Amino acid sequence: MYGFEVDGGFTFYKFRGFDGTELLTDGHLRWFWETMRKAGQLPVIFYDGTVEGFGDFQKLVRCEDQHFFFGFKDQQPAGLFWLNGFTSKSCFVHIAIMPGFHGKGTLQMGRGVLRHLLSVTDIASGYIFDCIKGLIPVTNPLACRMAERSGFRKAGILPQAAYLAVEDKSVDAAIFCAVRNNEGGTPETKISKQGE
Repeated sequence: MYGFEVDGGFTFYKFRGFDGTELLTDGHLRWFWETMRKAGQLPVIFYDGTVEGFGDFQKLVRCEDQHFFFGFKDQQPAGLFWLNGFTSKSCFVHIAIMPGFHGKGTLQMGRGVLRHLLSVTDIASGYIFDCIKGLIPVTNPLACRMAERSGFRKAGILPQAAYLAVEDKSVDAAIFCAVRNNEGGTPETKISKQGE
């Protein structure tokens, strides 16, 4: 099972193994879904309206072009993230923190996930990613601040780039980027110091 730890005692596990085998169960998916639903987070996390029910969530998690990781701390759902929009050495990340882990846990997970993504190598020791991107509706300033404090830099604003299903309108979205340092080393120093 592919997993990694980040500061603060959080462990993230990949939903699907490298061979396509599902490593977590529908029970795990339901556990995260119910945690997000009870906290009222669903319209914020899945703001475009494409995920409205548990079946939609299962489908998204199982899509081959979506790579989901589920994070736990003290045997409780703590956060999740998924990757998509892959291009050469780049992808988009989407991060959601479960209630009870906001604040310090948010920064620990955000920084840890970003550090991991920019440090992971393939079997030939080549970095997999040079750039990690995120798109956040400007109507969610808390998520924008979390992105910057986690090590992303705001690259700009894309007009009406995020559709908010709850409001049935498109709003501006901030595009964030994090890159590995130019020396080719791990991004730890840059990420851990930025935003402090």
